[in-house]
Amino acid sequence: MKSILSEEQVRAVFSSCQKECDVLIALLKMAVSNWDEVEYVLEGRPHMGREGWHAVYDLFCRFNEEHPGESTFPGGLWLSMGFLKDESLGAWQVDSSDMKFAFKNDSCPKA
Repeated sequence: MKSILSEEQVRAVFSSCQKECDVLIALLKMAVSNWDEVEYVLEGRPHMGREGWHAVYDLFCRFNEEHPGESTFPGGLWLSMGFLKDESLGAWQVDSSDMKFAFKNDSCPKA
């Protein structure tokens, strides 16, 4: 499913969270419309347009500098577990259609 993230809301997440994992989860909530129903991700990561991806990477690097001890490699969580850069998407556009999830209270995984 494709959607467009609000740059303002993305930037606000970095101000309101104290841990980088909480930032990543908040970004996933924005990208996956039914995130509250997800128990865990079976496979895949959201894709994000180039400009937005680089902006979020810079925000993660700055977050790591301002929160010592969170990561030994600035931006490391974004690079290892964050969204994938997709040149075919618009700047702040995301696409989570390739992801597969296990849902809460559900015995069978669904795409």
